[in-house]
Amino acid sequence: MSRPIASRGRRQRLLRGLFWLGVAAAVVAAAGFGWMLHKDSNYFISEPYVRVSREPANVLVVYYSRSGHTQAMAREIARRYDADIVRLGATAYTLDFAGWRRSANDARNELETPISPAVVDMRPYDLVFLGSPIWLFRPAPPLWAFARRNNFAGASVVLFNTYNSRFIDEYIQQFQSLVEVQGGNYLSHIHVRRGRIFWQKSAAEVLVETRQQLEALGQP
Repeated sequence: MSRPIASRGRRQRLLRGLFWLGVAAAVVAAAGFGWMLHKDSNYFISEPYVRVSREPANVLVVYYSRSGHTQAMAREIARRYDADIVRLGATAYTLDFAGWRRSANDARNELETPISPAVVDMRPYDLVFLGSPIWLFRPAPPLWAFARRNNFAGASVVLFNTYNSRFIDEYIQQFQSLVEVQGGNYLSHIHVRRGRIFWQKSAAEVLVETRQQLEALGQP
């Protein structure tokens, strides 16, 4: 009789261990999700950008940034080229849980959202940078909306992104095809991985990596 009792005791201890392991995993996951929302609701501050030259620019930087990471990258690109810069507004994606939920839903279902400005005259520019964060492995919806509404004829185009996890090449290729359908000469994709939930790069690190990406791009 002792063996079955001992066996039941071991099984109960195993079940208790698995229960508490599950509780610990749930707590860690909840903490990670909460920290992600906290980080995502605090704007990433970067140095403002002001053009130096009074001559018309031949490079344009257009970007959408919800929490400031892509804005930091966009401003650094603009500084390098003394470019004109345009920030896309998308009021649906506020810096709170509701905005985060809408952003995830729209990215997952490939939905468009109203943006401002929707159209920019590309004719003065030889080189155009288009940037956004990566949401669910693809550029964020505001950038797709902008690309669909604009004519890039005569301009070379570079896509740039910041992201937490990764992107999927298929979606980048789809964006390239869209740019080419809209008349642009798609050149390249540059990107900065800003980090996971509990660790993210500082503003200085984002800018250093952006400069390295631009050097590798080799555009004058």
